Amino acid sequence: MSMKKTAVVITLLLFAIAMAFAAGEKEIAAPEPQAAKTVAVKVVDLSKNVPLKFNLAYSNKSRTMTYNQSSPLTLSDGSVVTAGMLKPLWTSLEKKVNAKFADVAIQDAKANDMIKTESTSNFAGANIYGGNSIATELMAYGAEGKFVNLSTLMEQGLMPNLKKYLDANPNVKTSITAYDGGIYQVPYIAEIGEIARTFCIRETWVTKLLDATAAAYDTKPFTTFYKGFLVGANARTGANGGSVTPRQGVTITKKTAENIVELQNALPVKNGKTLTEALVSYIKRNYSYAKPSQLFLGADAAYDVDELVALFRAIKANAAYLTDGKATEVWPYFSRQSNYREDLLRMATYFDGYRVHGSDSYESRWYIDAAGQIQYTYSTQEMYNLLSIFSDWNAEGLLYTDMFDVASKANHRTTLWGTDNATNPKYGFMTYDWIASSTADALNKDISVILPPVAKVNGVWQYYMDNTRVIKSDGWAISVAGSTPEQIERASVVFDFFFTEEGRLWQNYGNPADLKSTDGYIGPDGKKWPEYTEWTPAAASKYAKGDLSTFLRDWIGAQMPIGYPKEIGFEYQYTSKKGFEGWALLKASTTNIPSYAGTGLKGTNPNYYKLIPPAFSLTPRQSEILNDTTSFTDDIVEIMFNVIRYKTLGNAPSGAFVAKDYAAYLDYFKSKGLDSYVKVFQASYESMSQ
Repeated sequence: MSMKKTAVVITLLLFAIAMAFAAGEKEIAAPEPQAAKTVAVKVVDLSKNVPLKFNLAYSNKSRTMTYNQSSPLTLSDGSVVTAGMLKPLWTSLEKKVNAKFADVAIQDAKANDMIKTESTSNFAGANIYGGNSIATELMAYGAEGKFVNLSTLMEQGLMPNLKKYLDANPNVKTSITAYDGGIYQVPYIAEIGEIARTFCIRETWVTKLLDATAAAYDTKPFTTFYKGFLVGANARTGANGGSVTPRQGVTITKKTAENIVELQNALPVKNGKTLTEALVSYIKRNYSYAKPSQLFLGADAAYDVDELVALFRAIKANAAYLTDGKATEVWPYFSRQSNYREDLLRMATYFDGYRVHGSDSYESRWYIDAAGQIQYTYSTQEMYNLLSIFSDWNAEGLLYTDMFDVASKANHRTTLWGTDNATNPKYGFMTYDWIASSTADALNKDISVILPPVAKVNGVWQYYMDNTRVIKSDGWAISVAGSTPEQIERASVVFDFFFTEEGRLWQNYGNPADLKSTDGYIGPDGKKWPEYTEWTPAAASKYAKGDLSTFLRDWIGAQMPIGYPKEIGFEYQYTSKKGFEGWALLKASTTNIPSYAGTGLKGTNPNYYKLIPPAFSLTPRQSEILNDTTSFTDDIVEIMFNVIRYKTLGNAPSGAFVAKDYAAYLDYFKSKGLDSYVKVFQASYESMSQ
């Protein structure tokens, strides 16, 4: 068959037929899109081989297009890939689009550094540029004419599959449209509509503490600082969360207005024994579970944030009991790594639904208020109050102290869950992380997913997870100065390929030849997904210690954060039995998550559930204002965590600034240019929302 016959020829009159891979995105397509303008598809002649240069920067030489592993990779067909070659997916794509690919990236370059360097030559050094967290830069330079306006190409009949996807998902389109109305970059679109990170715990610690009889609890004294949140007029009772629905047809009722934190604080003697017995007694009085542990475990769990703190206390105070004498200290809560410490702030959701991150990124420090304006979250009175609460938690030893040190590169999850059988084990109870990796049998077979705490969110008592999978600020764009018209056209074919059925399989799952079928795997959502043969997981075990995602990215070249829509079906297949049960638990629950459409239980803010765009499109003047009048650096986060670490204990090291009250805290943010910062981003959001 000639290359010409293999050209991508698709008619856009088939808009009514939903692409199979778009099923996961349907929930974001609220309101109904207007009828798309019919555009005649431009047939691209692929008969001539066209050279294309790529500069994709990910700060990781293993993640680029080039195979940079020290050991060769033997593929399922017997062919061998060695260092310096293109990864298999990109070699196959070369043939598919009849192009000669050249990876001109500095293999371990940071994306922002690459963009700064290449901008000095108007991006003339490559045809396609991409990397992680550079959407703002790509849109800015695109609006200046440095990157091709993809909207224009689609109007010319190129990239019909991308156009169909954006027409079917207008919220995605809006989120990637620059201030001038152009689209200059195609983003990595994560598994839209799926929960991202969630709560994972050591299950047997809960049952051993709460369901045991005549347990040998620890008696070491324990000091309390946290006063409780659901107390006084805010007590959880009656209409104020007295009854909740964890799953359809099931209602869990709290019988009294008691608060377990207040009960524990009032104990004349506080230790592992008294704190735990108080919690068990409280659960039995207030709920009708067969076992006290069911307040936290299983499909009918209905604990609130104060009850979680009470459990944390019981765990912290029973280190020897829980570890069979192997440790004298355990840590109730920890972040996976120190640079993930801001995940702790997502606990804000369970204090009357305060929103901290308007998207998956820690940089997304905005929420949309009832008037449709965005508000900066890190500088508010509510945030300071929460930091003060977390400072009380830290003073009680409930938070892993090492996670505060950003200089630490350790994987705390591995340390606190993966060293049980080591000579000097360390133990942690809960983290907030990905299901597949957190429940991996190789890490710890005792880890289970639990429902989130119940809380008043947007004025309505519900189960809510604030962390959902989103459009990322990773992606790629086509250079103007670096490309001929012929190269722009061929690059558009590359971009469009990943929005075809075939491209979906390649990028999400690797070589389609290594799939048993395209619809043979049943996920916990009841949907059918492509299913692997034995070769892929076996190869992942051999080359990447069983991490299938890492194997596909770093060995095969699939699932790289280029512009494409990712599927959850891949992840289900490398999830352990415990993890799969966790997915099923969440899927069967009434747990709500935010979305780009912003739909959710009606409450006080009609925009509460709406996600912030993955990146803001700034005009040159707006960028200039930010550079001249603001200095929002990582120091801000350090100041926030100084409150957590030192406010309650009063043990700050010399020279460390600790805001003793909100006035001092706000003054710090204002000194960094808060007013200008908020004004610029509000203007950008308004422009992108029009």
